Amino acid sequence: MQVDLEVLRRYQVFLNYPYDLDYIPFAEALSFGVAAAGMVPITALDLTDPDAGRLEMLVKAITSCHYSAHDLSRCHGEGPENFARMNMPIEMGMAMFHALSAQRGDHRCAFFVPSGYSYHEFASDLSGLDPLRYEESPASLLAAVYEWLRRIGPEGIVSKQPTIEVIEAFTEFTERRDGIDGAGPDRMPSHVEVREVMYQVCDKHGWWDFRGTKMGKARFPEVPLRFRAKS
Repeated sequence: MQVDLEVLRRYQVFLNYPYDLDYIPFAEALSFGVAAAGMVPITALDLTDPDAGRLEMLVKAITSCHYSAHDLSRCHGEGPENFARMNMPIEMGMAMFHALSAQRGDHRCAFFVPSGYSYHEFASDLSGLDPLRYEESPASLLAAVYEWLRRIGPEGIVSKQPTIEVIEAFTEFTERRDGIDGAGPDRMPSHVEVREVMYQVCDKHGWWDFRGTKMGKARFPEVPLRFRAKS
C-alpha cells in the first residue's frame, strides 16, 4: 500500500471487520467492493508503524480516510469464556465520533449487519440509524458496500458499472487468487499478494486506475506474483 495515508484521504475507505478464518471471504469481498468502486481499501493489516501503538495507528487510519465501512456481525459470545468481539464496535465508535465532530463533512461511515440481526439489541446507541443489510454471502456484502460507495463516492472517481458485473469480476478475482504460490503460511497468498490480484483485476476492467501516473505507480508499487503450475 502507499505509505502516506494523508495524500489520498478523499479516496480511501477504512474497513472494520473481524479477523478470523471464517470471515476471510467476506473481508476480501469488502476490499474488492471498494477497489471496484475505484477507491482504496485500508485495513488494520495495512498499518505497520513500530513506533506507534495499535490504537494510535487506528486513529490515524480512520482520520486519514474519508469513508469507513463497519461489519458488526460478530455480536455473540464465542469460545469457552463466551466472550463477544469488542474491537469492531470500538473502532466504529471512533469513526462515528470523527464523522459527527465534523458534521459528516470530513468522514462518512456506514455499518453492515447480516439480514435478521437485531443490532439495536446489542448496540442500542445506533437506534435510528439504518444499517446496510446483506445476506450471509460474500457476494451480498460486496454488493452492499459497492452500492453504498457508488451512491456517495466522489464524482469522477467512483465507478458506475452495474453491480452484477462487479460480482462476476469477484469470481474472476477468487479464481486468480487461488492460483497464487504465495508467501503466507502453507504457501497461501499474503495480504499484499491478495490485494495485488484485486487491483490487477479491477484495473483490467478499467475500474481502479491509481497506477495510471508515475506518482501512482510510486505509491502503489506492483507486487510480484508467482502462480502454481496448472496440473
